[in-house]
Amino acid sequence: MQALTLMVVYVLTLISAQGLSFLFSRIIDSQFPTFGLMTFLILFMACFGIAWPIAVRIAEWLIKARGYVVETEQSGGYVVEPAKRTRPAV
Repeated sequence: MQALTLMVVYVLTLISAQGLSFLFSRIIDSQFPTFGLMTFLILFMACFGIAWPIAVRIAEWLIKARGYVVETEQSGGYVVEPAKRTRPAV
């Protein structure tokens, strides 16, 4: 459930960041038409990286506000366990 919360928050954060970057690029386009597309493309790509840490913090806050503990362990996939030390045979 926590992963779903994070994904939903990420998509919503990404949509709002993309909207703000579109508005900002339109303002730049009205003043400097040659820089409008370049501004949009840079902000479009940057939003994917910028929205992730913001979404993580919002999702953590939402999970804690509901009274749950935030999962920090890996929940699936390949997990490497450290090798156990044994005494050599005598």
